[in-house]
Amino acid sequence: MIPDSTLKQRVLDELRWDTKVNDAHIGVTASDSSVTLSGHVTNFPEKFAAGEAAKRVRGVKAVADEIKVHLPVEHRRDDSDIAERIAHVLEWNISIPNNNIQAKVRKGSVTLSGEVEWQHQRSHVEQQVRHVGGIRDVSNHITVKKEVTTAEIKKKIEDALQRNSEREAEQINVSVSGDTVTLEGQVKAFYERDLIKRAAWAAPGVRRIVDNIRVS
Repeated sequence: MIPDSTLKQRVLDELRWDTKVNDAHIGVTASDSSVTLSGHVTNFPEKFAAGEAAKRVRGVKAVADEIKVHLPVEHRRDDSDIAERIAHVLEWNISIPNNNIQAKVRKGSVTLSGEVEWQHQRSHVEQQVRHVGGIRDVSNHITVKKEVTTAEIKKKIEDALQRNSEREAEQINVSVSGDTVTLEGQVKAFYERDLIKRAAWAAPGVRRIVDNIRVS
């Protein structure tokens, strides 16, 4: 196991290296391969980027993101303004099925709901909304409604794992029950687990993933 002090320093170095993150007001603690991020940043995309940077570090098995978004005065927006901006994003982006998506805003925190056909659409909506000015947080409650057979889902996931990460795929077991996929096995790094989960989410009809993958 990597010592806590070493893991903490690796995360700090990754945050400092990432040009999307200003690490000046971000704190890091590490305990038993779990990392907690604290402090504050000036916008939500930076908070998201900090969490992603921590996940990339080898040896990190879990990340608790407690970073707060302290918007500069000139960037603050009231909820109605944020909601209007999100509506424009949904309306003008042809990749987003805007008629099926709703966004609620409360004190700068956005909750997305509705249904889409594919997981990549669900992720795309969040990615686009994430960059709307004035947002402090985003909760994605959008569901995937497309239904396919259990056997088809499992086959698509296993094929994707073999194409994208053959070495890791050999260590992973995939089981499917209805629209729920359970992943079990072991990988060597946090980012490898994320890669496998992305492959699973790419299968049509998947609405929930139970992640039992261990990071060693």
